[in-house]
Amino acid sequence: MQPIAFCSRCRGMKVGYNKRYVFHCLLCRNWIPRTSKLLILSAVLLSFIFKYPVSTGVLLKDISQPEQGGVLEASFMPPVPESGQVASINELLARYGVDPSQRDRVAKAIAASSLKYKVDPKLVTSVVIVESGANPFAVSNSDAVGIMQIHLPTWGILADQQGINLFKIEDNADLGVRILSGYIKSYGVWGGVAHYLGQKDDPESRRAAAEYVQKVQKVYGINPPQYPIPDQATLQ
Repeated sequence: MQPIAFCSRCRGMKVGYNKRYVFHCLLCRNWIPRTSKLLILSAVLLSFIFKYPVSTGVLLKDISQPEQGGVLEASFMPPVPESGQVASINELLARYGVDPSQRDRVAKAIAASSLKYKVDPKLVTSVVIVESGANPFAVSNSDAVGIMQIHLPTWGILADQQGINLFKIEDNADLGVRILSGYIKSYGVWGGVAHYLGQKDDPESRRAAAEYVQKVQKVYGINPPQYPIPDQATLQ
């Protein structure tokens, strides 16, 4: 007959190599030091965890899809625009004869930057068409470069400090939309577009900016344009 052991904590148990008696020997008897008991107990628990794993589906879902406003809301991945939005931008670029070999890349860059800075992608596309015809190597007489014609005397130092390649479509679009977004926040949509050109307080600058805005509005689809050109009385 197999002997029976009794413990005030573990109660009765069969003596031998069985789980209940092993735990009793580890925890209740002074076979090994306390620190070793903890290590062995941890090892036993881990063996049970690996043998009977708990599904992590809920935990993974919680991490990958954080609630709005949570700490995990910020993402290290760039925002991904919807395919329909890219197609719409592509269609507008095609309508204005943008080089087919560059068109899809320009459309994706515009869509991503617009989503990132919360600017209307159609507005950005209209600015790109007016500024450069979406030519990534365009250089103006006033030293503005790329698809969004970033003005080097104004923004060149910033681009250099941040390692921005203004002849790279994605970099140029990102900086250009960032600049445009700042102007829109300060002056409203069309006032922001006017200041993107470089509008100043003198009458000639305001006239040039107003004409520029009307060109952008025409591409955007506002007809007739809703940004008035100053009359002669205003210019005097």
